[in-house]
Amino acid sequence: MRYAALITAICILTSCSLDYGKSVNVEDSIPEFRFSEARYSQYEDNKQTLELAAERIEQYKSDGSSYARKASFKRYDEKGQVETEGSCDLLSADTKNELYLLFDNIYMHLHSQDLKIKAKSLRFDAKTEQITCGADDEVSIEKKDTLISGKGFSASGVSKTFSFADTISGKVTTQEENSGKEAAE
Repeated sequence: MRYAALITAICILTSCSLDYGKSVNVEDSIPEFRFSEARYSQYEDNKQTLELAAERIEQYKSDGSSYARKASFKRYDEKGQVETEGSCDLLSADTKNELYLLFDNIYMHLHSQDLKIKAKSLRFDAKTEQITCGADDEVSIEKKDTLISGKGFSASGVSKTFSFADTISGKVTTQEENSGKEAAE
């Protein structure tokens, strides 16, 4: 009897208790909306400002985030002209904080700057108008007759400049080269 009481006391003292105070919010892991083959248009002052098409879009209520797979988008200026267009395999949008993450097969064309960007991952902060990538991520930029690739890319929509943090490589095509004459690179 003493032996059974000792074992019971040990079991009670060493048993784990369940913490029922930490509940899991199902809204965090299940999308509020899920759309397939979706098209989304945004209008302000009776003018279209954004167009988004995606194979799949998910929107979450808990933090206001949205995710799109196989997305293509167009951003329009105040005159109704395409300002920026692009595509990517995965788009993450935090509209509350105006942060957008793009992943895999990224292509962007900034018409106002005649600038084309290709990358595997990019981060766009709409509040500061900054586009950046990771220090080890490679980005290719094409502008007129110049093609540049490098790592640690950052661009500013405010100053209309871009830079790379690491070694870059590229090609500049000159007028002579376009007309069939030899030119130095």
